[in-house]
Amino acid sequence: MRHAIIVVGSEEQRGQPAPKLAMLDDEATRTTTWYACTNQNHPERLLDDVRNVILRIFLVPVLAYRIYLLAQNTKLWSGKRPLILVRGRGLSSRVAAYAGSWGGGDVVKADRDDEPPLGPTRFLLDDDGNLKMRGD
Repeated sequence: MRHAIIVVGSEEQRGQPAPKLAMLDDEATRTTTWYACTNQNHPERLLDDVRNVILRIFLVPVLAYRIYLLAQNTKLWSGKRPLILVRGRGLSSRVAAYAGSWGGGDVVKADRDDEPPLGPTRFLLDDDGNLKMRGD
């Protein structure tokens, strides 16, 4: 079973449907939504919506450490590298991409815009929800 962590960093992303993921060989997937805020049970004031620079400076290391631990613990628990699905190039996506890859996760670009993917992105999601290796 492969574990997918969907990163939500703004209210706009919160309202979007979750990306569909089709694994090779009909492998089962388990999804978790990670909100870029201090309280996962009651997500409010998501990182991309916070306009206070000082608050962002304090939130980024805490959130980076949390996504790092989530990716590392998921990898240890499942025995496979978790997929970290990021959308856009906001601060929350960058934090999740870098910290999640350091924690042992594979970063997946889940949106289909024309922007180049972030540096640690390993996979791209096509229209059918299939993973493709990134080839620059």
